[in-house]
Amino acid sequence: MEYHRIADAHCHLHEFSDDEVKDIALLGIDVIAVSDDYYSSLRTLTLSERYNWVIPAVGIHPWSITLDSINEFNELVELVNKLKHRIKILGEIGLDKKFKSETFAYQLQIFKLFIELGEELKAILNIHAAGAWKEVLDLMIKSDISTAIIHWYTGPIELLKDLESRGFYISINPAVSIQEKHREVVAKASLDMMLVESDAPYRYRDMMLHPRNVYDVMKYIAQIKNLSYEEVYEAVAKNYEKLRNLIGLNM
Repeated sequence: MEYHRIADAHCHLHEFSDDEVKDIALLGIDVIAVSDDYYSSLRTLTLSERYNWVIPAVGIHPWSITLDSINEFNELVELVNKLKHRIKILGEIGLDKKFKSETFAYQLQIFKLFIELGEELKAILNIHAAGAWKEVLDLMIKSDISTAIIHWYTGPIELLKDLESRGFYISINPAVSIQEKHREVVAKASLDMMLVESDAPYRYRDMMLHPRNVYDVMKYIAQIKNLSYEEVYEAVAKNYEKLRNLIGLNM
């Protein structure tokens, strides 16, 4: 079987040291490097200049949003306008009612602006939607976004068909080894809408997440769906290839 390249579809690479990034390069995968705010977006872009396997995403994480985030958003727009040829993904962006419900109104304002920016750029959105899965989907359905990655999906099973029909992807996290809802999502979701991620360097329970974990994620998907590892790898690689083609990144 001919193997194609896969990606860690959601990683906070900017949080790793230069030496750690060099080690990650040895994994032989691409990394969609999401950002948390303006300054982490700058580091993400710097890393993408150094390494051709780093696919940069710029954005403001819902956890970082405050009353004043409109000013930071405007700074990011200026940055994006200067580097349109390099910025094909906006993220990490989205909504969070589960952990940051107190700032939801501000999150909603900024997320709507990012959707408009994504439409203008014809960009892919890399989305955080904890506790706000339906709100995110409703906003996306009203938009003209070509596709999106909903990271670490643990939302309602009944939304999966709607996400797939829109051409959206979900990324499966190493937490699938212990998180029952995430395992249920893998069992029910189509393999054709799955990517794999690490969300590194986030700590989940006793797990310190790392890009190397994406290989284990594919093993768990194979186990849950009663498929071979090779079948899962090939499907995930094809999904990533489609994603790259959408934003003009040739394999």
